[in-house]
Amino acid sequence: MFYKINKPRGISSFKAIKKFAKENNIKKIGHGGTLDPLAEGLLIVATNHDTKALSYLLADTKSYYVEATLHQYSASYDEGEEVFNIENYEMIDEQTMLSALDYIKNQTEQIPPIFSAKKVDGVRSYLLARNNKEVELKPSKIEILDLELIDFDYEKQKFAIRCKVSKGTYIRSLIHDIGLHLKTDAVVNILRREKIGNIELNNNKEFEEINNLNKLFNVKLYVLSEGELKLLAKSKELYIKELQSFCGNLIFTYLNRIIAWGNITDGHVIMAKVFCARIEAILKGENYD
Repeated sequence: MFYKINKPRGISSFKAIKKFAKENNIKKIGHGGTLDPLAEGLLIVATNHDTKALSYLLADTKSYYVEATLHQYSASYDEGEEVFNIENYEMIDEQTMLSALDYIKNQTEQIPPIFSAKKVDGVRSYLLARNNKEVELKPSKIEILDLELIDFDYEKQKFAIRCKVSKGTYIRSLIHDIGLHLKTDAVVNILRREKIGNIELNNNKEFEEINNLNKLFNVKLYVLSEGELKLLAKSKELYIKELQSFCGNLIFTYLNRIIAWGNITDGHVIMAKVFCARIEAILKGENYD
């Protein structure tokens, strides 16, 4: 099964999903897209058999709400490390901020924060940084699809934005780059992920099952008939006449559960993975989660 979890600020994604698993008696759990401990919001979680399908998640874009303060800096670009104030700065007005956002929208490369999970010679960057080791990260290709100023407080030099970005974009670096463009710096105060692909956070619930599997994946889904399910139970090959013109990867479902996935060419399917135990349970009328 798949869930969306509203991760609270202050704990790691790993601890958040382990807590969820313990409270809901789940044996196996995994998630797509880690959030920093100081970030909050949407995590997509898979349980038991479905953890094997996490690599097919549609997660090319992510949307965030961010609050930040100008004229401050920290090694992590947020409040995770000591925050310092910049002295003798020039006040930034709203129009100047809007111009900066227009410029940053066109950014196509970004250097990740040294306090990140990026690996340097097989070691997480944040581990090196915490041990005072020199860290040099290469720029990553990114795309900023939307960047909107939500609020601007001139007196406090604080601002809030909403953004939609490509997978792999670091919002802390985005805020840092906005600060640098304004010839100062900026620190993230609040970071909330609101959307991954087509899945949107429900702020009113700690967790919620994702029932619409079509919103989840980056490959085509096909709903098996009962007859096709029985055939699949006997063989890992299927012929589906109505998909003769389709070539590529395909995920097969039944009763809103993933049954298998594979590659189809001219109607012929070669399965890469089949959940035999789930099929057997369904055919016997037993619990199939």
